[in-house]
Order: sequence, then structure tokens, then C-alpha cells
Amino acid sequence: MAIKQHLRKVATIVACLAVTAVFAACEKTNPGGDDDDPKGETDSKLIGTWERSAPDPQNYWHYYIWNINKDGTFYWLMSTTAEYSYKGNYSVSDGKIYFTNVVFTNDDLVRNERDSYVDYKFGTDSEGKERLEISNTGDSWMGSPWWYRTE
Repeated sequence: MAIKQHLRKVATIVACLAVTAVFAACEKTNPGGDDDDPKGETDSKLIGTWERSAPDPQNYWHYYIWNINKDGTFYWLMSTTAEYSYKGNYSVSDGKIYFTNVVFTNDDLVRNERDSYVDYKFGTDSEGKERLEISNTGDSWMGSPWWYRTE
């Protein structure tokens, strides 16, 4: 039984890495050709794919991927034995990320989430690796406090 659980975890991690590779292969510029972001709705340091992993209280590991696009859209995926995701729009102002038109999906369930925001800043961990630090998540569906940029 334990081997089956470990194989399931390995399969989940492999699937998540495949999703990360797809995001990493995406073109990083605006397909319309305007890379100057005239709306001023993004922070260029936010753009890209961020990830993190952590165990839950039952010691099942969860793998998170957050793809933040320059066009003001995002995709957020959590994977373990089941997957769920959020996608929607965002804008940035005064150290806050504002989420709108967010849709939650989990297998057969699809629902709209309320608009919300989180505070963010960039920092480094104890090894000097850059990370995105999220706080004030009480009003948001996003509960993950920090993210690392994918390589």
C-alpha cells in the first residue's frame, strides 16, 4: 500500500513538472507586439511562472504552480491526489495584487470566486534565492505565503 501512495506522489510531481515545462515554453512577450504595458497593470518582476511545494497535515505533498502573464491574466494550479485551479485577471498597485473574474475548477466543479487582493513583495530565503512573498491572504482564496520563480 505504501508503494502505491509513493508512486501516486511521484506521478503527481511528474505531471506538475510537465505543466511547468509547458508554461516555461510559452512566449514571454505580448502577442500583440506591445511590450511596453501601456495600461501599467503589471509589475515586470511578477511576470513568469512561480512554484512551491509543501506537505499538508496528513503529510501529502502539494505542488503549486502560478503562471502570471503580462496581459493581466493568471493561472494557479495545485496538484496532489486531486487537482484544482484558479484562473482570472489581476492588476497591481501599491504593493497589492488585485484578483478579478476568478474561476475555480476542480474535476466537475466550476465556480466563480469573489474579487480579492493580497499584499506582495520580493525577498530572499536563507540561501539567498529570490522569492515572491504573499501576505494578507485572509480576504483571498490564495493561502500560499511564498513562491519561487521556476528556472
